[in-house]
Amino acid sequence: MFSKKLTKKLLALGAAAVLCLAAAGCGGSDKADAPKEAAGGKLTIAINATFPPFESVKEGTHDYTGIDIDIARYIGQKLGKEVTFTDMKFASLVPTLQSGRADMIVSAISPTDERKEVLDFTEPYYYPMKAIICQKGAGYDSFDKLKGLKAGASMGTTYVQELKDAGGIEVVELDTTPLVVQDILNGRLAAGLFDAAQAAVFISNNDKLEMHTLNLPIVYADTFAIALPKGSADVAKVDGILKEMQANGEMHKILVKHLGETAVKQYEEAVAKLQPAK
Repeated sequence: MFSKKLTKKLLALGAAAVLCLAAAGCGGSDKADAPKEAAGGKLTIAINATFPPFESVKEGTHDYTGIDIDIARYIGQKLGKEVTFTDMKFASLVPTLQSGRADMIVSAISPTDERKEVLDFTEPYYYPMKAIICQKGAGYDSFDKLKGLKAGASMGTTYVQELKDAGGIEVVELDTTPLVVQDILNGRLAAGLFDAAQAAVFISNNDKLEMHTLNLPIVYADTFAIALPKGSADVAKVDGILKEMQANGEMHKILVKHLGETAVKQYEEAVAKLQPAK
């Protein structure tokens, strides 16, 4: 569990993200630019490009952008491989990797016990918070206030199960997070559960919505990690690259690019004191 001081810092991050996140569009497909030293074949990365600021499509283009996109490209460079992204529904990511149609998942995926039975994961590279989005003025700032109402989340995500575990909420699963937002706007859903950084992007793009960062502890199964095929010999190698990115400032640079300096400063201060529960 977090101390009250740490919780306040985490909540401050959610608020800062609202001011600092840049708007991003969604949809489409793209092939990443090949790194100059690429000489070892291709690296196919499975993503769900409807999750800004981690992965989305630049508005008016077919180019992917986001934290995960930049991390994947850096990994490709270090492995000497040409990175290609394949976009799909979030629920399709795991079976795609299992079938061999992708080499890894870099798409804000959490290392749940169920997923770890069929995939291998690196150590976490991001520690997300959660937030409720609802129509402005609705004030749904807790699960208790959603009891007896309809709330949604993207199909295949841990957010669906969390809404179900809260009890008393009619949970609706939709294909993508933008569809959840749309159903909140048109009144078919009272609210939705999202990653707080993503929620801030949606809020910054729509003045009819409000977000409420939840005062919840972060557990290991809620973190974001990179997924590889079960038994992959590359897990340690990719872990080493992620550690290098932390040490040489590359991860900081990527986070600042997509979240803003203020939000990242608060995030890094909070993460330095985290001890996620397993």
